[in-house]
Amino acid sequence: MQWLEARQRPGAALILAALLAASVPMRAPAQTPQPAAAPGYHIVMVLPHRPENTEAGFQDYLLKRNLNVKIDTVVYSGRAEDGPATVEKVRALAPDLIYTWGTGTTLAMAGKHDAGPDQHIRDIPIVFTEVTDPVGSGLLRQTNPPGRNVTGVSHVAPVAVQLNAMRGYLPFKRLGYITNPAESNTVGVADELRRMAGGEGFELLEAALPLDASGQPQAQALPALIRGLRERGADLLYVGPSTFLAFTHRDLVSKTAISEGLPTFCATESIVRKASCMFGLFANGTNVGRFAGYKAAQILVDKTPVERIPAESLQRFSLLINMGTAKALGLYPPLALLNVAEVVQ
Repeated sequence: MQWLEARQRPGAALILAALLAASVPMRAPAQTPQPAAAPGYHIVMVLPHRPENTEAGFQDYLLKRNLNVKIDTVVYSGRAEDGPATVEKVRALAPDLIYTWGTGTTLAMAGKHDAGPDQHIRDIPIVFTEVTDPVGSGLLRQTNPPGRNVTGVSHVAPVAVQLNAMRGYLPFKRLGYITNPAESNTVGVADELRRMAGGEGFELLEAALPLDASGQPQAQALPALIRGLRERGADLLYVGPSTFLAFTHRDLVSKTAISEGLPTFCATESIVRKASCMFGLFANGTNVGRFAGYKAAQILVDKTPVERIPAESLQRFSLLINMGTAKALGLYPPLALLNVAEVVQ
C-alpha cells in the first residue's frame, strides 16, 4: 500500500525497480569490413557536490544500454555569482547533453523559462535530477510537455504523503521547519505547509536562515535556529528538500537536532543514510538517476526532442529509518514500519 493511499493507518512505501535494457555488440569476421562504431555521445554533469548514488544510477543505465558515452563533470559552487562562469565552462566543453543535480544548479544552467537567454543555456538538452518543484521554481511553465530544452526527474514525495509518513512513526502537534531564503524550493514548501497546517491538525513553527550581505545563508546560525524550534515546542523537525540543509550541512543539522533531543524527518535520502536524520520518505536516488538516464537515451539515441519529453516524479517512495538516531533519542519505530522500511545503523 502506498503512503498516498494510507490515510486511515500507516502503509508501506514501495521501492521502484527500474527496467534496464542491454545490447551485446557483435564481432565481425576478420576478412569483412568492420561495422560502423556506435556513435559517441558527450555528456557534462554539473554538480554542486561529488557524484553520489543518483549519478551512479544515471551512468549505470547508460552502461546497461551499452552506449558509447564520454562524461565530464563540472562543479558548481551554488553561488549565484558563479553561475555565468560555470555556464561558459560547460559551453566550452560542447556537450551533446547536460545533466544537472538540484534546483539551484539547474536554474544556474537553464534559467527560468521566462528569463532572457543571454546568460543561460537554451540550445543544449538538459536533464535534471533532484529538482523539487520545476514549475514552482520557475524552471518550467508546465511539465508535460516541458516546452523548452529542459526535462528531468523529481525525487520528493508530495507533502501530504510525507505528513502521513511522519504520523505513521511519530504523531505530532507542532512541526518545526527551517527555510533558506536563498533556495526558492524551501520557501515553496513552507507556503504549502502553511496552507495545510489547519486542515491537517498541526501548528507550523518556522525559522529562517539569515543571509549575509551577498545573499548567502549563514550556516553558523543553524544550531541556534534548531534550539529555538525545540524551545518553542516542536515535536518534530522537518528537513525539506534543501541542498544547503540536507546535503551541504547535513551533519550539522542532524547532529544538532540529536543534541537538542529533537527527532527529524527528512525529504531526501543522503541526510538519513549518510548523516543522522531519524527517518525519511523519498524516491530512491539510484532509481531517480536511472530514470534520468532513460530520458537522456530518449534524447540522444531515439532523437526525441527534449521539449516533448515530460518532466516527471517517481510515484513510489522508499521509507528509510536511521536506527542509530532512533536509539539515541529513545524513539523506536513501530513494528508495522519496520516491516516495510529499510533500516540503516
